[in-house]
Amino acid sequence: MRNTRAAAAAAVLTTSAMLLAAGCAGTTPGGSGTSGGDGVGPFTLAMGKDTTGKLQTKVLDLWNKKHPDQKVTLIELPESADEQRAAMVQNFQAKSDRFDVVAADVVWTAEFAARKWIQKLDASKLPVADLLPAAVETAKYKGDLYAAPMASAGALLFYRKDLVSKPPTTWKDLLDNCAVAEKNHMDCYAGQFAQYEGLTVNASEAINSAGGSVYGPDGSVTVNSPEAKAGLDFLVDGFSKGYIPKEAITYKEEDGRRAFQKGDLLFFRSWPYVYGLANAKGSDTVIAGKVGVAPIPGAKGVGASTLGGANLALSSYSKHKKSVLDFMTFMESPEVQRVQVEDLSNAPVLTELYTDKTLAAKFPYLPTLRQSLLNARPRPQVPAYNDTSLRIQQEIYKALQGKKSSAAALKDLADQLGKIENP
Repeated sequence: MRNTRAAAAAAVLTTSAMLLAAGCAGTTPGGSGTSGGDGVGPFTLAMGKDTTGKLQTKVLDLWNKKHPDQKVTLIELPESADEQRAAMVQNFQAKSDRFDVVAADVVWTAEFAARKWIQKLDASKLPVADLLPAAVETAKYKGDLYAAPMASAGALLFYRKDLVSKPPTTWKDLLDNCAVAEKNHMDCYAGQFAQYEGLTVNASEAINSAGGSVYGPDGSVTVNSPEAKAGLDFLVDGFSKGYIPKEAITYKEEDGRRAFQKGDLLFFRSWPYVYGLANAKGSDTVIAGKVGVAPIPGAKGVGASTLGGANLALSSYSKHKKSVLDFMTFMESPEVQRVQVEDLSNAPVLTELYTDKTLAAKFPYLPTLRQSLLNARPRPQVPAYNDTSLRIQQEIYKALQGKKSSAAALKDLADQLGKIENP
């Protein structure tokens, strides 16, 4: 496996030339394609704010040093995902080449591809076999590859290993341990249940982990099913029966993390970044050294994590496509993927790093995260994702509040999703 990656890295220019020939030939609206020059030159990367401050120094400066005539300039967008998407959409609608490559949330691939804002790539010319299969799927639209996976993210179940000897693999296992929480004057379980994107993520996980789905492979709405109801019931019953605390109805990531770190939760579903913070001695955590990590549980076994992360998408209007394609290969290289883990606190897309002994010693959750990602499923891959997510949030939130039954919420959700136009 590593030999194929090394070969790709050593032949970057050849690879990008093949990609352009296969997927980028011709002139694109507002851009030069391959007919207005060689497609080589300085370019821009548009993405959300780099809160670590290390992307520039650890990654982009390295590229610029190696490619002085093809320097990348970072255009930082707001931290809010909604504002990032709005900026990208505005740029694309103007057919502007200001953003050559965008780091897009994995759920935006379908919309950007359907509207022909980003360039189709030839999967046969990319080393996709070395990447996490689930991450590669998020970069596709209607079976074709439209982006290069850059960083991934999968859900994990954090638990108090000083109180629970064996992490739960099913929802029943988790509920059986709620007696431990009660004995220690704690709440049992929480995730992200406020009415925002995190609720779409948590609801999708519950539905998928019970064998259901929101959409079928053919794009049909499938959310009104017994399996989907079983998944939603796990969350609804949590609030009505008390194994999810009432205050969790307003929880976003940081609210739940603080509750877990204060010792108020036995189990907490969240993202990998929690591990370092919860174990950081001398900070605001009282559970350092007591944190265990496991895949999220499901109805009959390990659950299906919702897939997060970011993909690099080549603007159809870029004038320097060859340089951007070289950059994509660079961003998927072992060197940069290690930086994603060690410095940027992201999950890598390069599969082999999850079994790297040096990294595993430093980040013990990596093998567990790999298991989570290999079993992960994307959120609905539809062009009208924003509208879809808002409908999911609205109906699921009503069910969690007890304003609707699970069955009624899913029926109404199915009716609403069926009216959304997805090209």
